[in-house]
Amino acid sequence: MNYREIWTDADFVDMGWHDALIYSMSFPQANYAIRFDIDYIFKWHWEREAVRGWDVAPCTLEFNNVSDLSVSLSWPTQGDTSIHHITRKNSRLSPNGKIMLWDYQIELDVGDLSFTATGFTQTVRKPPIFSTSQALGERGEAS
Repeated sequence: MNYREIWTDADFVDMGWHDALIYSMSFPQANYAIRFDIDYIFKWHWEREAVRGWDVAPCTLEFNNVSDLSVSLSWPTQGDTSIHHITRKNSRLSPNGKIMLWDYQIELDVGDLSFTATGFTQTVRKPPIFSTSQALGERGEAS
């Protein structure tokens, strides 16, 4: 995947969030946005059928005009907030016919979140670095 600073819902089919770690989540307030601080994996480096590292960057993933938010999380003794998959389906026009709505589902190791939104923006806070860990840590440094 090529690197750039801003990604949007127009890039959805080119993106994949598998194993991206979520550090924090802010719930919708007056602006109806939900934000996630994540480590996004831009590239997997393989050597003889084994991963030897990743190009990872700290990013902010923000979904816009969120409604119908449902959160189901359970922390067992093992597991973390790694993303398995983000799906979107059921595109439709809003009741006023002016904007497109999508149903999103974020599947995590510890549960899932689902909601309706008009789209997303993912902003890269620091350029990707090669790391032997998928997680850079909350400060965006290799751990």
